[in-house]
Amino acid sequence: MKQTLIILACLIFLIGCRDTTDSQNTSNEKLIIEQYFYSKHEDDLKKLANKLKTEGYQINDYRSYEHEGENEWYFYSSKEIKEDEINSEDIKSEEYAEEFNVGYDGHGFPIE
Repeated sequence: MKQTLIILACLIFLIGCRDTTDSQNTSNEKLIIEQYFYSKHEDDLKKLANKLKTEGYQINDYRSYEHEGENEWYFYSSKEIKEDEINSEDIKSEEYAEEFNVGYDGHGFPIE
């Protein structure tokens, strides 16, 4: 009986020490996040684009188009991040949109 308890205790200990790096690495996988910003004021959007460039973002598809009879500007920013950084990047982008007085329409992932 004593030997069985020792074996059981060892098994419980070994199960608790098992390698869990696979489940931990899942949230740290790298991916490219794309974010969409827009504004009727090109200067505000340019200032934001310059700020994002200093943080390692690429600015893609910077263009203007007509929306309800007015010119509107937009761009997509993209950056490689870890999967577990999505939420903090999204919050930061919402804050930047407010700071630079531009619209932010969320994040997505490029279709490859």
